[in-house]
Amino acid sequence: MKFIFVRHGETRANVEQLIYGVIHSDFTENGLNQIDRILEYIKLKEVDYFYSSPLERTRIIAEKIGECIGKKAEVAEEVGEMNYGIFEGMTSNSASEKYPEEYNSFMNDYRNYIIPEGENVLDFDRRVISFLDKIKDDKGTSVIVTHGGVIRTAIMYLLDLDSEDRWHFKILPGMIIEIEYKNGYGVLVQMKDNN
Repeated sequence: MKFIFVRHGETRANVEQLIYGVIHSDFTENGLNQIDRILEYIKLKEVDYFYSSPLERTRIIAEKIGECIGKKAEVAEEVGEMNYGIFEGMTSNSASEKYPEEYNSFMNDYRNYIIPEGENVLDFDRRVISFLDKIKDDKGTSVIVTHGGVIRTAIMYLLDLDSEDRWHFKILPGMIIEIEYKNGYGVLVQMKDNN
């Protein structure tokens, strides 16, 4: 299987450095330009399978890719971004001021601490990995329009890295990451920056 992971284009929340996973944020002008560059890249690929996160910022891009390649994306809940619960839409500073106990708990044990009204990284990883396990041994190429957190988990899992190694990868808005996976072995082929 060849995986082509597409991170959505830049949003206002990215520019404002907000904590956000499931809430909506509009694309910036740069984000809209990134979508055009994503389309130029994907239209040159042979795509056998096509998936999208259910969140609006990914569905918009998936619809445009679908028009380009003549396929409709299958919406996969498992590749939606992590739910940051009570921290959604806040800066790190405002979250730590408004919810000091919860924010400190999350920062000290982000893998296990379940954010109120949200989730923890352990459960988030499990749902992303369960999706990858369903498709990783298929033949062909899968395009997955998703989020930075999902892509970090996928890299960690498909390249057989430790959980903490995810932080060694900077996944910017609009990036495309290609991973070839065969016989239980993943190889990072490309990280394309569309900025």
